Amino acid sequence: MQRNKVIYSMLILCFFIVGIRHFFSYAESDSVDYESIDAQIAEDVKKYHIPGMAIMVVDKDDILFSNTYGNCRDIDTPFIIGSMSKSFTAVAIMQLVEDGKINLDDSISEYINAAEWFVQDSDCKKITVRNLLNHTSGITTYQMFGKLEVTDSYGQHVYANANYGLLGLIIESVSGKSYEEYITENIFEPLGMEHSAATLEKSKADGLIDGYRNYFGIPIAGEPDYPQDISIGTWTNVPAGYLSSSAYDMGKYLQMYLNDGNDIVGEGSINSMFYDSISVDDDAYFYGMGWQYSTKMFSQPVIWHAGLVENYTSNMFILPEKGIGIVVLVNMNDYLVGNNLLGNVVLPLMGEEKNIFPVNMYMFLHLVIDLICLLICIVALYPLMTIKKWKNKKGVSYVVDIVRHLILPVVLLCVPIFLSTPVRVIWLFAKDVCIVLYANAALLMAVGVYKFVYRLISNSRK
Repeated sequence: MQRNKVIYSMLILCFFIVGIRHFFSYAESDSVDYESIDAQIAEDVKKYHIPGMAIMVVDKDDILFSNTYGNCRDIDTPFIIGSMSKSFTAVAIMQLVEDGKINLDDSISEYINAAEWFVQDSDCKKITVRNLLNHTSGITTYQMFGKLEVTDSYGQHVYANANYGLLGLIIESVSGKSYEEYITENIFEPLGMEHSAATLEKSKADGLIDGYRNYFGIPIAGEPDYPQDISIGTWTNVPAGYLSSSAYDMGKYLQMYLNDGNDIVGEGSINSMFYDSISVDDDAYFYGMGWQYSTKMFSQPVIWHAGLVENYTSNMFILPEKGIGIVVLVNMNDYLVGNNLLGNVVLPLMGEEKNIFPVNMYMFLHLVIDLICLLICIVALYPLMTIKKWKNKKGVSYVVDIVRHLILPVVLLCVPIFLSTPVRVIWLFAKDVCIVLYANAALLMAVGVYKFVYRLISNSRK
């Protein structure tokens, strides 16, 4: 009997030891090595020519990791956060819903005189506040104020800045305050977000970091195309994409969500923002109210939103199972290359595996793009450089000249049509590509016109 007790005691001890070892093994495997990630990010910042970056990782109570890179020297330095602004606008709307001042399923005409922004008065009566939050209003991506109209996409998710511009107007109408005043008094100040702003003037006063556009792989600093008040012809707007904030402030903002609203907005409203959502790309992810949600795109459920303006990019993530929030702010827009690589840079912060590329993808992809641009320039310059030789030719190939001076310029001018993107948008986000397309198209056509006139005059003299 005594022997059995000893055996049982030994077995219990063994199970206890195994359990303890299993627990610590699991904890170790589930932890994030921020020191290694920090070193890798610092290396990537240099390799991908990122001027400046700020990162903050928080749980509901503490800062787990924070750092700055490149020319960002302070975690309090504000960046323009792009479309991450939409979540702030959504919070403001939900606050007003909780106050009984807005019903999500009311027509927007209940709150603003929306007819002045639409082609047809009847369109604005069909759209609800919820439609705007979920991007299901039927307004399409590039529509401008004054020319808004409901398309056949009504009820489906089509991302459009105009939706959140209209929400900003609703906030002003219902609260009796400007959008800046409302966001400052009801979100920034209660959360202690001292380096966050809703105007360019206040952003600069807070120390807004210079933003960079990318020209052929080279970052060049420049002023943001910051929008003015919403008016006829407006596309971008502050409620949809031009708040500024620092990584430290954004950490506080994410902690609000991790603490179920933290008296800023109710837990039920947060759940609605996250999960009262619309399917996108056959359930690849869902769009809620200023937030996206997916259980398929990563190895764990992730709630996130990205931001992109002319010379800033940003990302924020909430990992609901781990109770962690992550924000990454960058002061450059490298639309064709760097923006896509940035996602890979921050994957380890989420506990995800980083893709290992066999070459420096930044250099490789920009080299490919630059070579294509150079080829277009050579093709356009060649007729001009050889115009004297062309004049002395006895036999002229009109077919070659028609292809070179008519068909090719038309193809270059139609690239925005092929991409279903307006020229003004390409100009905002990829000025270098826009310059190459239109300058060379103009040159080819100008030389073509010269050749045509020259031959016309020459033939008339014979």
